[in-house]
Amino acid sequence: MGAGRLTGLEGYVEDGLYSFNDYTSEKTLFFTPGPTYVHPRVLRALSRPVEPHSYTGFAYKYRAVLSKLKRLFNTRGEVFLMAGSGTLAQEVMVANCVKPGDKVLCLATGFFSSRFADIVERYGGKPKVVEKLDGRGFTARDLEKLLKRGGFKAVTVAHVETSTGVTSMIEEIGEVALRYGVKLIVDAVASLGGMEVKCDEWGVTICGSCSQKAIGAPPGCAIIAASRSFVEELEARRELVRTFYGDLKGWLEVVRNPQSYYSTQPVSMVYALNEALDMMFEEGLENRFKRHFVVAEAVRRAVEAAGLKIYAKRRFRANTVTVVVKPN
Repeated sequence: MGAGRLTGLEGYVEDGLYSFNDYTSEKTLFFTPGPTYVHPRVLRALSRPVEPHSYTGFAYKYRAVLSKLKRLFNTRGEVFLMAGSGTLAQEVMVANCVKPGDKVLCLATGFFSSRFADIVERYGGKPKVVEKLDGRGFTARDLEKLLKRGGFKAVTVAHVETSTGVTSMIEEIGEVALRYGVKLIVDAVASLGGMEVKCDEWGVTICGSCSQKAIGAPPGCAIIAASRSFVEELEARRELVRTFYGDLKGWLEVVRNPQSYYSTQPVSMVYALNEALDMMFEEGLENRFKRHFVVAEAVRRAVEAAGLKIYAKRRFRANTVTVVVKPN
């Protein structure tokens, strides 16, 4: 679409459940991709008195958060929650999926997806980096060509690359990864909560995100969804992975019995995340995704009307972050 007026959607954002003015009394407009604005409801939840993570009340809340996150990831597998950021989620996914000597195909569309290769190498894997730095994301056709070379055990990819605003077609890529029998490791840090993510339907092995982007909570929680088949692998695994804190097999007991102990939970962040998720489902996921599209499209049209260029090609533009090319 070219620059122009968005018809039929007037007032959609301000007339929705939550307006921009609900989020801040400051005269500050963030132009960074995150952390994002946090609603006062979420901040109030964050300020609740802290209780021990082994208490029944907290266990109930923790269980509720995991259930809501499963809905958001669209998975019947397990969701893991730990103190950390999206970087921790990336590292934990690699640590649990990649064995020393494994060849890993790292699909890079910018800074954050490129980091996967560094993480893979640190855990003993052999990364093969393929870059697309032309404003396009990866598609099924791209992955098919690359996997025909054979020998790969896993593929890493960012659903939305924060640094470029480029979306890769995970809904296409997953089918190819399944057909070739490789694990699909997806970074959904910049998409979860603002764009649709369907882990089970898309054939995603493991998917990582965090609390402070489109979910709308403060930074502090790394979030990981694992498919049922991968959870079965975790349960059967005998060898130790190269991380204690990030060992998902160790976290399985906590996921299934929140009063058990593996590491101290980020109690206050769980309260805040629970409130942010409640707000998300009150709005309705379809409405939320539509709102992100409407605002993103308004920004894109304004940028183009000003004579500026958007980095991502039209088909691959994310609805959660827009990257503008700096004029010469």
